[in-house]
Amino acid sequence: MDVTYKRDNILKGSSSNIPPQKFALWLGMASMTMYFAAITSAFIVKRADFNSWANFKLPDIFIVSTVIVILCSVLLQLAYNNYKKTNYKTYRLLLGLSLFAGISFIGTQLVGWTSLQNYGIFVDGNPSGSFLYYISGAHGLHLIGGIVALLITFVRAIRNRKNEIYVLQQIADPKRLLKLELIVTFWHYIDLIWVYLFIFFKVNYI
Repeated sequence: MDVTYKRDNILKGSSSNIPPQKFALWLGMASMTMYFAAITSAFIVKRADFNSWANFKLPDIFIVSTVIVILCSVLLQLAYNNYKKTNYKTYRLLLGLSLFAGISFIGTQLVGWTSLQNYGIFVDGNPSGSFLYYISGAHGLHLIGGIVALLITFVRAIRNRKNEIYVLQQIADPKRLLKLELIVTFWHYIDLIWVYLFIFFKVNYI
């Protein structure tokens, strides 16, 4: 049977047959969307209490975080495109760079938290700071899950780079492409969530 036809069937499905993994991912992302909508809404409600709300400058390192997270999505999409074209050497390189960018994002978040503490803003302090720690921390935990999935994928790609049989399996097995598509989709989603949160923070902090 034609490999391309089988691959397209699994990846795209039909109007009545969506891969269960893809459905589960979209369901999970819908739940996360409601979660972040809820906590940012709670932020807005609490901010109305001007008697207890403290304003402070959002650390500039969060701008760097945003640039890095956008770059990560671009690199990962390019890696996915090269995987589909069976350009595995380029795929591995871009996948590694994506992983490095994801880890760098977490690093900049930690630097941002340190800057907040230098401002005198702590987790158990004023609600304005507590919300920032909580929201950015919740996003970071979700992103760490993506980093773990990306790390496993990268390790497998590097470990089997000289295995010709493994390369042939990559081409012949469309399920492997589906798994990579799910990782890329999740990363685009969680990166988009951060862009939304960054804009939200910039609007609500000085």
